Amino acid sequence: MRIISDFTNIPGCAVALGNFDGLHIAHMKILNECIAYANKNGLKSGVLIFENHTGTIIDNSDIKVLTPHKEKLAIISGLGLDFAFVKTFDNSFMKLSPRDFFDYLINKLNAKAIFAGFDYTFGYKASGNATFLKKLGKEKKIDINIINEIDIDSVPVSSTLIRDMVSNGKIDTANKYLGRPYEISGKVVYGKQNGRKLGLPTANVEYEANKLLPSDGVYAGFLIMNEKKYKCLINIGMNPTFNAEVRTLEAHIADFSGDLYGKYVTVQFIRKIREEKKFISPEELRIQIESDLISSGIKKPNQ
Repeated sequence: MRIISDFTNIPGCAVALGNFDGLHIAHMKILNECIAYANKNGLKSGVLIFENHTGTIIDNSDIKVLTPHKEKLAIISGLGLDFAFVKTFDNSFMKLSPRDFFDYLINKLNAKAIFAGFDYTFGYKASGNATFLKKLGKEKKIDINIINEIDIDSVPVSSTLIRDMVSNGKIDTANKYLGRPYEISGKVVYGKQNGRKLGLPTANVEYEANKLLPSDGVYAGFLIMNEKKYKCLINIGMNPTFNAEVRTLEAHIADFSGDLYGKYVTVQFIRKIREEKKFISPEELRIQIESDLISSGIKKPNQ
């Protein structure tokens, strides 16, 4: 997949539109249909991606996202798209009228077909919608494809809903809507090494400032490094037993003896085991972690 930002000499293509935060199952439907259409009609397939979430400009919100820009591109690159058109969403772009935005797609991206979700809005103050997009397409003879709502258990799939689930620790449900485990990637850095002092060393994983963390607590999941996948116990929070001053993400792999410092890893969340709590002593915390390892299936009793 080519990443394009200069928008020159682009062949005729089918373009998918949306914020695509989370790249959940409804987003995947839009992208996969765009790819299938392009392949069938001799076009290139592409997606318009903004480096920043539109909410950071529209209402100046400090939104925490499910998929920061680099992560989003990494996921999209594996789908089979020909292009990712990368654009910074700024004030001037925000103020484009729906018609001007549509012309931008045609003149800059050479769009011959457009794909979007049923609730897609565009143009200044979100004044354009799927119905108006179809109207513009008819005027300009551009094929407009609107993807219907996708539900799970009669609940519409949306990024807003998934962000709420992740924020409240409902990871197992969020994963159903995403279509894959929620994950955070980053470099393993030095921490306070409290886990090592307990005989249970943990990988302290850096994360992007705008990445949404699950609620504080202990989770069962996986740590992926160099294409190897290890069962792990994940803790998010302030480590109240040790009176920590910063929120951290730490992963413990049972019976792992390698050095992870400086390595780039991905942590996948499967389910929440319990809330974070302050223990009377480090030894009490160690006993609880051993119990968590067994209850989560990471370790067998007496292992």
